[in-house]
Amino acid sequence: MTLAVLALVVLAGASIIWTSLRVGIGPMPTSARVRRAMFELMPAEVEGEIHELGAGWGTLAFSLADRYPSSPVVAWEVSLVPFTFCWLRARLRARPNLVLRRGDFLAADLRRARLVTCYLFPKGMERLERKFQEELPKGAVVVSNTFALRHRSPSASLIVADLYRTHVFRYDWS
Repeated sequence: MTLAVLALVVLAGASIIWTSLRVGIGPMPTSARVRRAMFELMPAEVEGEIHELGAGWGTLAFSLADRYPSSPVVAWEVSLVPFTFCWLRARLRARPNLVLRRGDFLAADLRRARLVTCYLFPKGMERLERKFQEELPKGAVVVSNTFALRHRSPSASLIVADLYRTHVFRYDWS
């Protein structure tokens, strides 16, 4: 039994490491302080889809579903272990407006998105910036944890009073 558990832990860790190397960033949870700062920069209400690109362990996705109960929240995660964790968590305490998608968020259709959140890395943000330019509708809001869009000025930003002095950026799409 102990050997089976150890093997499962090793396989799970290897899966996370493999996916992290493949996509360039690992699944990192959004801290409570950073979530609060992100919510400060988000609209009070959202009419339309909300997409979290790179949901990781779901810390932000579940909070988004709770904060915006009348909007569909689509949480994208490519890594199997964090996605499975989110899926199990959703089974234990369902949010009817939360949809979990396992896959590459670059395949997401963002034409109906009104709010997009992300916590990625510079190369990922670069790819997303092109996607946003092609797909996001006028009036959509993007809120990013830590990493800014390179060719666009934020409409607002905050520095969180945490150990890392985390930056949070808001972009209003026009």
